[in-house]
Amino acid sequence: MPAPEGIQRCKGYLDEIGNHAFGKAVILLQLAGLYAMQDDAAAAHVSLNNARILLDTLGPTMTAAITTPADLIAMLAGDPATAEEHLRLQYDTLHQMGDRRYLAITAAKLARAIAAQGQSRYEEATRLIAISQEAAAGEDMSAQALSQGLSARILADRGQHREAVELARSAVALAAQTDLPGDRADSLLDLAHVLAAAGRIPEAHAAATRALDLYQRKGNLPGARESLRYLTHYAPA
Repeated sequence: MPAPEGIQRCKGYLDEIGNHAFGKAVILLQLAGLYAMQDDAAAAHVSLNNARILLDTLGPTMTAAITTPADLIAMLAGDPATAEEHLRLQYDTLHQMGDRRYLAITAAKLARAIAAQGQSRYEEATRLIAISQEAAAGEDMSAQALSQGLSARILADRGQHREAVELARSAVALAAQTDLPGDRADSLLDLAHVLAAAGRIPEAHAAATRALDLYQRKGNLPGARESLRYLTHYAPA
């Protein structure tokens, strides 16, 4: 569902749900992420804060620990350091609880936020990728696609192009098995990065074009901008 349509639908749900605190919080968390995709950081933070207020009235819950989209808002705003802070808290909470179901995706997202801060932190990101893959245990397709795509980027930046391309294509195949267009677009952009690093510009351009289409259909404006940067920078001769 495109983000603008999702925003309107969430607003309608809020009107219908009445005084159900937990239900309202869940909708507000979804709304925050959708606003972030539309570059409306102010509305995203208002929705996020309102959700937190409702969750605080319910006491500490698993949902409060793992579903906050604060990291997504930060990543879409180009602030991976803030995203890392939020994800680190989620990761530590899940690790202490011994929860493996959500640890895989959280570790993969944390690895992404860390790697986005520069190659000097690639080793730390790589350790988290290994934790994510072990926790996913071949079951969480989204976590596997996210971690494999990042691994491919790291390999490409280290000059290991053949392995990087193979891994990036594997991530695209995994993401295609999910019903999440954002994951599919992210994996295609990872592939575009890897192919461009290998000097395979026409293929990189094709992957970025496919990513752009998915981001645009979802209404993910930051993702669309990143795709356009690849298309502009790596235009085929």
